[in-house]
Amino acid sequence: MIDEVFKARANFYAFLSRMFVEEPPYELAEDIASGKFHFPQTTSNNCDFSEGLSLFEKFAKGNNDAADIHEKLCREFTRLFVGPVPAIFPYESTFIDGSMMGKSLLKVKEEYRKAELLRAQEYHEPEDHIAMELGFMSNLCMNGASGSLRMQGDFLKDHLSKWVPALCDEICEKSTNDFYRGIGKITKGFLVSEHELLDELHEGKG
Repeated sequence: MIDEVFKARANFYAFLSRMFVEEPPYELAEDIASGKFHFPQTTSNNCDFSEGLSLFEKFAKGNNDAADIHEKLCREFTRLFVGPVPAIFPYESTFIDGSMMGKSLLKVKEEYRKAELLRAQEYHEPEDHIAMELGFMSNLCMNGASGSLRMQGDFLKDHLSKWVPALCDEICEKSTNDFYRGIGKITKGFLVSEHELLDELHEGKG
């Protein structure tokens, strides 16, 4: 049972990472248009998460043209995170240090080094990009409860929870697209649930 929980968490972190690393794939737009899209399994259940699901359902309702959906998602992703001048800079250093390539980036790199995890070569973003940090948590979860539980809790507390909620609030504020507003709410709510779950798991091991 515990392995299933860790696998579900790994899949959800990976899904969120995928939403932030680049424009959504056309296959996602097709699944939304056909009504086949379902979020990966998760135990998250709080106000932010539920509101995010409602925003996603609002976006998907009545949208059955995959090409139109994909164009809207790509345009909004570019406006928010790419630019030429992005509306949002999704880096821990930007939120914690006030500028990119700050001390927070060095701390994140050190966490990756301790976990013996190298940045994937196909990704060119700094290690403190939101997609990289979510992907790191996915990798830790894939290791199961055997050796990474404390590392998961520490990374969640010392990194993700210190800046990602503010990032999610900024996404909700600056996006006019219910899909990305929904992703912001879902991400924020998921991290709250993660805190609660990891606390329970730590207590169970204590």
